[in-house]
Amino acid sequence: MASAPPLVSEEQLLCPICLGVFVRPVSTPCGHNFCMDCLSSYWNHSSECVCPVCKESYSQRPQLRVNTFISGKRLWRCRQTNNKVLLKHVFMNQPLSAGEIQSRGIEAKVSSMIQEKARDAESIKQALAQRQEQTNNLTKTMKDLTSLVKKMEEKQQHVGLEAERVLQEIENEIKDLTEAQNELKDVNLNQDTQFLQKFSLNSAKKPFAINLKSESEMQQLRASLSTALSRLQVHLDNMGAGFISDISALKHAQKFAIDVTLDPQTAHHRLTLSRDLKQVKFNPNANAKANMSSNPAKFAKHLAVLGRQGIQSGKFYFEVSVGAKSEWLVGVALASVERKEKIPHVPGSGVYALYFRMGCFERFCQPNVQIHQGKVEKVGVFMNYEERQVSFYDVNGAKLIHTFEDCGFGAKIHPYFNPCDNELGNNLVPLIISPVSQK
Repeated sequence: MASAPPLVSEEQLLCPICLGVFVRPVSTPCGHNFCMDCLSSYWNHSSECVCPVCKESYSQRPQLRVNTFISGKRLWRCRQTNNKVLLKHVFMNQPLSAGEIQSRGIEAKVSSMIQEKARDAESIKQALAQRQEQTNNLTKTMKDLTSLVKKMEEKQQHVGLEAERVLQEIENEIKDLTEAQNELKDVNLNQDTQFLQKFSLNSAKKPFAINLKSESEMQQLRASLSTALSRLQVHLDNMGAGFISDISALKHAQKFAIDVTLDPQTAHHRLTLSRDLKQVKFNPNANAKANMSSNPAKFAKHLAVLGRQGIQSGKFYFEVSVGAKSEWLVGVALASVERKEKIPHVPGSGVYALYFRMGCFERFCQPNVQIHQGKVEKVGVFMNYEERQVSFYDVNGAKLIHTFEDCGFGAKIHPYFNPCDNELGNNLVPLIISPVSQK
């Protein structure tokens, strides 16, 4: 009885071209095996007759015959199913049937689908991990926001109580003045002196003495009291929410205070800086026509100096005492601001500063347009880089003076100081960088 051909692996019975089990296998002179139809089709579409595997070239197409040795091999593929050995595939000198070929294709496709699904599952796992991390970050952010809101509510409550106290004091003063005005209408001239000596207008109830000699003086006093009452009423009306808002905004800005010092490398040659680099003033004795420094950082035609500290993100705040100066410029400037030529007074010049001259405030980039009027002793400068805003405060009056909106930053920002010359007189006192006191 003839013995069965030895078993071989499935890979040895696969065509290198179609990757399927050989159908009418043939061999090339170089020893490689292919399906007859696969190799014939390959040579029909090729300009040269070469082996598809090793690329050995033949001058003439070899005559192809079925390789009986390979055809005689038996391929046994068995799988364990319900404890029974299932004969999966057997052939002997016969090509695979269409059903068998289709079965092998389905098996390969299923294997590919399994691998694809495994990759999808891994992608989903990674996406879930990322989503979980995002959820954790969001939860933490919400906790931080909740804590911040609570702190803001507490501070708002404190500001509200303080505002109520101030408003109550003003209302009490108005009440006292109103009562005084009503009583003055009823008293006669003989009682005026005695009444006024007992009446007090301040919270300490300190009496003041007035000697009245005529009815005209009494009428003048009544008119003065009426004017004072009207002014207090206007002051009360103007305070309201805006007053409270300015106080709250100033206190918030002061939390971002930084220690600012002047940069001598940028100072104009007619400016004098203090040793601690906290003060700058105009020096009238300096030679106005002196040779300009070759230092590219130094201002040549602008009486200015920058602060050493510069930021390119976040917020900062500093305060400057201007005292009784009649003219000055304070604010911030881009690190790239013009140093050797005059800085144009136009938007986009790189300087965001308030210009004060004889009781009037203007924007450096928009001269001759008054934005505020009055006198301040100390100016607070608050810069919010991300919001592109620069705000100026009357520190002692706790009042907002002006805010620059939509500033074109885009680079590092430095504090900017210009004490101006002494053309108007009374302007030789220095600008002083003051420590910030948060009350």
